[in-house]
Amino acid sequence: MPESAIKFGSYEQSAQKAQGSKRAFAKLEGHDDPKNLAHWSQFLAAGMGGLISQFAIYPVDTLKFRMQCETVEGGLHGNALISATAVKMWRTTGFRSFYRGLPMGLVGMFPYSAIDLTTFEYCKQYLVNRNAARNNCDPSSPDAAPSNFTTASIGAFSGALGASVVYPLNLLRTRLQSQGTAIHPPTYTGIVDVTVKTVQGEGYRGLFKGITPNLLKVVPAVSITYVVYDNTKRLLGLP
Repeated sequence: MPESAIKFGSYEQSAQKAQGSKRAFAKLEGHDDPKNLAHWSQFLAAGMGGLISQFAIYPVDTLKFRMQCETVEGGLHGNALISATAVKMWRTTGFRSFYRGLPMGLVGMFPYSAIDLTTFEYCKQYLVNRNAARNNCDPSSPDAAPSNFTTASIGAFSGALGASVVYPLNLLRTRLQSQGTAIHPPTYTGIVDVTVKTVQGEGYRGLFKGITPNLLKVVPAVSITYVVYDNTKRLLGLP
């Protein structure tokens, strides 16, 4: 929840005087209309929202992966596992342990967020314009807005596209985060090392290992997120 809230909050303006990445790029273009961005501005604004959210929640994300890898039969569970995992990480390399693989995470998140949000925005705008022409109404009219089912379908497509493109980067980031644990004992010296060892041990197909279950998780999650996002924007009066 925090990741989506931070991503959409930094992407949009949350109040009349607040400035999200969309409005910031609109001002760089010399106007104040976040719905009328150039293609490159739309792409960069969407990517910036993802970067900010990824950096903010990365320590929690790393702790989650480490907990999943440390869970063994008869071992610690619940709050005891959270505390023990956090202490173990801190004793290893201090604060740096919580940001292992951050460059890879940021490199992967920017294109994912940019592709996801930009694809969603353009597909939605196309449908809004088509509905407006069909119903002979203004594009800002509720009659031109796509249904929740259509919004969910667009979100599923944009989320699946973004997740598929950046999946190898996310897989490598996950291995960096979980290295040296009970379930993933190998350790790496950095981004280049984990990439080389993965390709040498599993081939290039190894970079897409587990993509099917990942998409089975991403598609419904992103669909629901976009339906809530779109309806919340309408309630808040955001453009």
